[in-house]
Amino acid sequence: MLVATARRYTMEQIETARKKLRNLPVKEAGKTRGEVAEFLVNGIKKAMRQGYTLQDIRDLLAEAGVSVPLARLQGLFEKAPKPELATDGEGLGKDTALPGDAGEKGKQGSPDRI
Repeated sequence: MLVATARRYTMEQIETARKKLRNLPVKEAGKTRGEVAEFLVNGIKKAMRQGYTLQDIRDLLAEAGVSVPLARLQGLFEKAPKPELATDGEGLGKDTALPGDAGEKGKQGSPDRI
């Protein structure tokens, strides 16, 4: 019966390998469609606030050479909670209690200040 012996490496081989690993350049692999959409999500939201539709945005991205399916763009906004927008100007500039803060005011004896 043959017994397998473990291969042994010299310190010179190990150092050579270590130097090769240290000197590796960054490999640019690019981004997937999903990564691109997530990377650009803030710009996409801004464009939507300016009145552009997801279709408009998809077409604009395609003109730039970035193909992101409409379904992928729509999926970005289904995952994230939608912020509540004040439509009549009410509540702008006023402090509002966070959910779960109701009834918390008097417990600690200090006024709520930021």
